[in-house]
Amino acid sequence: MANLDISGSSSTVGTPRRHPVNGREERPIKTDFLCRVKYSNALPDIPFDTKFLSCPFVSLSRFTDYKSSSLEKNFKFELLCEPDCGVNIDLINPETYYVDPDSPKKHHPIDLELLEDEQANPQNLRRSLQHSKMVPWMRKTEYISSEFTRFGVSAERQETRIGYSTKKKFQTDVLYRDRVSQIAAINKTFDDASKAVSHHPTKKGVTAIEELPLLPDFDNWMHPFALVVFDGDPIPQNDKVDAQTLMPQALIRGMMDEEGEQFVTYFLPSKETLDKRLKDAEKGLEFDSDYVYEYQSIRDYNWLVRNKSTKGYEQDNFLFTIRDGAVYYNELETKVSLNRRKTKRIRLVTCEYDLDYPERLV
Repeated sequence: MANLDISGSSSTVGTPRRHPVNGREERPIKTDFLCRVKYSNALPDIPFDTKFLSCPFVSLSRFTDYKSSSLEKNFKFELLCEPDCGVNIDLINPETYYVDPDSPKKHHPIDLELLEDEQANPQNLRRSLQHSKMVPWMRKTEYISSEFTRFGVSAERQETRIGYSTKKKFQTDVLYRDRVSQIAAINKTFDDASKAVSHHPTKKGVTAIEELPLLPDFDNWMHPFALVVFDGDPIPQNDKVDAQTLMPQALIRGMMDEEGEQFVTYFLPSKETLDKRLKDAEKGLEFDSDYVYEYQSIRDYNWLVRNKSTKGYEQDNFLFTIRDGAVYYNELETKVSLNRRKTKRIRLVTCEYDLDYPERLV
C-alpha cells in the first residue's frame, strides 16, 4: 500500500470569528491546505529473481551453440512492463473491438511499409562474379588475426557442417527478386511435398515399401515417456528363454535399502508367469485379476535422471509407434541412465561349537 505524505502551507482565507476578543477581530483562520501528493512504496524488494518461461517449441540451440557464463547468469535484467502492454482496453463499451467482416480492411500506414516490395537496384551480376574470382597473381587484403592463420589462401573455407555443400549449390540461383518469383517459390514447396518419394536420396537401390503419415500421438501425449539406457544387457546370458520374449514383460521398480539409499531393481517374470502373460496376450487381456503374477529380482541399478531442465542436456529423442495405418510419435523428455549397483560387503563372523560342550567355543 502506498503511503500518503501531506506537507504544505495554508493559502486559503477563512471566515473571521463573530465574537471578537478585547474589542478587536482576530485574523482569519486558515482551514484548507494545498499540498503536493507524494506516493512512496514501503514494500520490500522481491526475495527471488525473475523467472522467464522456456519456449518448448523452438530450441535456441538449433540456431547457435551458445553457453552462458556466470557473469550473465548473475546479472539482473531490468524489467519494464507496462500494465496494459500497450493495448488500450475498454471495459465499458463492448463494441469497441467489433470488426465488421464485410467492411473493407484498411492497414495501418506503418504496416503498409512492411508490405511493400523491396526496390532492389539492378546490378551487373556478370561483373560482380568476375570481381569475386580468385586469381593466382592477386591476393586480397588480409588482416592479422587468428581467423586468417589457416594454411593456404582460399576464398571459400572448408565447412564441416552437414549439408553445406548441398545448400551452397542453391545460392547461385537468383530467387525472390520480385513478388511473382516469391509466389512461384512458395507454390514449388507445396508441389515438392506432394510428390511421392520412392527411392532413397543417398542409397542406391533402396526403395520404399510402404508410406504412412507421421502424426503426433493424440491418445498418449499427456503421459510422460522416458528413455532408459542400461550399461549392459540386463537379462542373464544363461537364461534359456529368448531375451526378446522376456524384455516386453520386464518391470523396473524404485527401491530403498535400510540406510535410506534409493536404487532401481530390474524384475523378470517367472516361467509360469511368462506363459500366463503370453496366453493373456493371445486372448486380448491385459491381466487376469484372479491370477498372481510372480516376478524375480535380477539386478540392482543406480540411476541418473536428466531432462531438458538439466544443465548441458541438449538431446531430442522421440518414440515412434505404428498403429491404425499411421505412425505416431511422442517426445522422450527424460533420459534415465542405469549403472549396476555394487553390492555392499558384509563381514561375517563364523564360530565353531563343540558338540559335546555347546557352551564352549573352539
